[in-house]
Amino acid sequence: MIITIVAFVLSSCLYVGYAKSSASGPSGGSWQGLGFGIVGATLMVFAGLLAGRKKLPRQPLGTARFWLKAHIWLGLLSVPLIVFHAGFRWGGLLEQVLLFVFAVVIVSGLAGVVFQQYLPRVMKESTSREAMFEQLPHVCAALRATADQQVVATCGSLFPSTDDSPLEQEILREFYVESVRPFLAAKIDQRAPLLNVSRAAAIFSHMQRAAPASSRDTLTSLAAICDERRELARQARLHKWLHYWLFVHVPLSMSLLVLALAHIIASVYY
Repeated sequence: MIITIVAFVLSSCLYVGYAKSSASGPSGGSWQGLGFGIVGATLMVFAGLLAGRKKLPRQPLGTARFWLKAHIWLGLLSVPLIVFHAGFRWGGLLEQVLLFVFAVVIVSGLAGVVFQQYLPRVMKESTSREAMFEQLPHVCAALRATADQQVVATCGSLFPSTDDSPLEQEILREFYVESVRPFLAAKIDQRAPLLNVSRAAAIFSHMQRAAPASSRDTLTSLAAICDERRELARQARLHKWLHYWLFVHVPLSMSLLVLALAHIIASVYY
C-alpha cells in the first residue's frame, strides 16, 4: 500500500510536468507516454501472475498473502499509469475496448476484495451453523434424517399405513412429506414458502394451533431444523458470491492481456 501511494504521487508529479512541457499535449507515442505504458503493462502482467503462483504453492516464491496484496495494490497502481499513458484520451476502437475491459477488470477485482473481506464476516455473524460448501449435501441429509426420526417417533411411519391412523398423525405426516421434507433437500426451490422467515413462522404457527398437543413438540423440532436449513441456504448463496465472481474476473483479465498485446503490436506496426 505504501509503495503504491508513493509511486502514485511520484508518477502524478511526473505526468503533470510532462503534460505542461509538451507543446502538442501528452501522447502515448512520446517517450514519457511509452514509459507510463510499459510500467503500467508490466504491473498488469505481474498482477496476472497471481494465478500462476497459486499453481506452485510449495515453491519458495513468497507467501500467498504477499502475492495477493501485491496483486491488489500494484494492480490498482496500473490504473493511473495506463491513464497517463493514454493522456486521458480514449483513442481508437481497439483502445476504447481495451480501456473498457480494463475498467471492468478493476471493478470486478475490487468487488472480489469486498466479497472476501465482508461476506465471511456476514456468514459468521448471521449463521449459527457453518458448513463447507462442498459438504452441504451431507449436512442436509443429516438434517433430513433427524427430521425423519422425529416424525416417525410421533406418527410411526413417514408413509400412510393400511390401518386407520389417527387424524392428527395424518395431518403431521402430510405436512412433513409435502412441505418440510422437500425443503431439507440439498437443492431447494427458491419459491419454497419455508425459505421465507415470515411465511415459515406463519405456517408453523398455524400447524401448532391445528395440531394436537402430542404433535406440538415435533413441530417445534421441525421448525428449528428448518431454521438451520434456511441458514445453510443463505450461507450457500454467500459462498456463490464469494467464489463465482472469479468466473468474471479471471476470463476478463486474460482478455485484457490479449488486448494489451494487440494494442502494442498495432502501435508498433501501424
